[in-house]
Amino acid sequence: MYQILAMFGIMFVVLTWYSYSRFYGRYSYQVGEVTRYSLDSLNIELLLYVSFMFLIFGILVAASLMEPMRNKTKRIAYLTNPSSNFEKIFSRWLIVTVGYIIVFFVVLWVVDILRVGFLSMRFPDIDNKMIDSSYLFARKGNYDRYLNIFPSFKVFFTVVSFYAFLQSLFILGATFWEKASFVKTFSALIVIALLFFFIYRWVISIFYKDIHQFGNIIESFGSPHIDERTALLFLAGIFLFFTILNWTLAVVRFKESEIIKRL
Repeated sequence: MYQILAMFGIMFVVLTWYSYSRFYGRYSYQVGEVTRYSLDSLNIELLLYVSFMFLIFGILVAASLMEPMRNKTKRIAYLTNPSSNFEKIFSRWLIVTVGYIIVFFVVLWVVDILRVGFLSMRFPDIDNKMIDSSYLFARKGNYDRYLNIFPSFKVFFTVVSFYAFLQSLFILGATFWEKASFVKTFSALIVIALLFFFIYRWVISIFYKDIHQFGNIIESFGSPHIDERTALLFLAGIFLFFTILNWTLAVVRFKESEIIKRL
């Protein structure tokens, strides 16, 4: 409930304040200047904020996977629960993945209603509408409309698969660190990324004097033979594969940690 209230408060303040500032600061009650273009522009900017908050909140919620085991009292109550290991971890996984998505969009719907209601009272002459999700990606028949966050559904699906992969990393990290899981997992990912970057440059520097030569070789292999659709589907497949792998490792890690804590 604390997480839901925090989510509600942050979303309401951000979306309402930004909408209010756009109408009040830019147009200064000149209703004639509030054109359809400006409303569409506001809609896509709000969608960008919503997408960003969906990512951030999803990661934070995923990091709370092992909330029932953060202290001794909760741990004893959780481990002595008469359910199987799979049922315990699956119930928590269901909450931080599917449950989070449902709660997020319910909260967004309530926040958007309150936002539109407030703006309608403050600016009664402006046609305030709720956020239109059709601007997320271009569909057939609206390619001429440039106000889309993603140019196509394929790009949108790839980004969603990347979100699932990123969230799965924090789910896996939560099974290693019950306390301060977000900070520790984030720090571990930064360290791993930096190590990969330095090792990557070091290995390439052994075989090539100029690192750009290696980039040209990679480009020559990929560009002429792989179209955009195939590349995006391949990338999405990689993200989904590692997402399922991380979920599986989280189950295995939970079983191991449960045995250790019982001992």
